Amino acid sequence: MRKVLILTLLLAFTLSGCKFFRDKFGKNKAADTLAVWEAKQDSLKKAELLKVKKLEEARRAREKAMQDSIARIREMEARNRFHVIIGSFKVPSNADDYQREVSTLGFQNPKIVESPNGFRMVSVGAFDTYSRAANEILRINRGKEEPIELWVYEAR
Repeated sequence: MRKVLILTLLLAFTLSGCKFFRDKFGKNKAADTLAVWEAKQDSLKKAELLKVKKLEEARRAREKAMQDSIARIREMEARNRFHVIIGSFKVPSNADDYQREVSTLGFQNPKIVESPNGFRMVSVGAFDTYSRAANEILRINRGKEEPIELWVYEAR
């Protein structure tokens, strides 16, 4: 009896340490595989949510930068509301053609200014005060035999 008991104990210790028996009789392998798969799926979902969140943050940052830029431009235009006008046109294509022609005359960055009455005016400069705009007209025409016809337009 003693031999049977020792043999049983020895067999029990041997088999309990065997991986085959642990896998076979221990935990459920299908449950393990399912748990690993679920954990992986959860990890993938979290990664996808993080990616979407970062993309949304980047989109918001671009949108905010664009809005800030537009606000700065509007602020600048509000400050520089006195324009030195070199030509005014009812036909939009004529204003565009004249803007290109004025560029070839040496004026830096002439731009089109829309007026409330539908005219498109070609501006050769924008200033924050009327006096600075008037001084620009004097500077442009200084030393010319035949002065260029220019005037000041106040944008509202």
